[in-house]
Amino acid sequence: MAKATRKVDIPPELRPVVASAAKNLANHLWGSQGPAWGTSFASLEELTAQVTELLAEQLLQQALQRQAHQPLPDDLQACPTCSGPLSEQPPEPRSVHTTVGTTDWQEPARFCPRCRRAFFPSIQEPGHRPD
Repeated sequence: MAKATRKVDIPPELRPVVASAAKNLANHLWGSQGPAWGTSFASLEELTAQVTELLAEQLLQQALQRQAHQPLPDDLQACPTCSGPLSEQPPEPRSVHTTVGTTDWQEPARFCPRCRRAFFPSIQEPGHRPD
């Protein structure tokens, strides 16, 4: 069964940033005059959808890469089975197909020498929910 996701509201202070990004994209696409007369609405809509998809893929990839480079929280520093210390391992390449496209990143990895288990902090154990 698919896991339900929580709705996340866009902070109001982000709206002007998005508006500025849209203006910048429009200038890069069409110049300050905008699309040429005769450009169909369908063409504009299709291009907008493609740019939106690309932006979503890039934003998700940036978020995942930045999160992966943060230090692990204290509650993820110990083995969930034996509570022993975990050793750091080289990050593992990860690729996930999402609702906004496929994204890749280097996922942090840990290893419990006592349990001989590898852990990837972003993957939740069954029955656990992120707060």
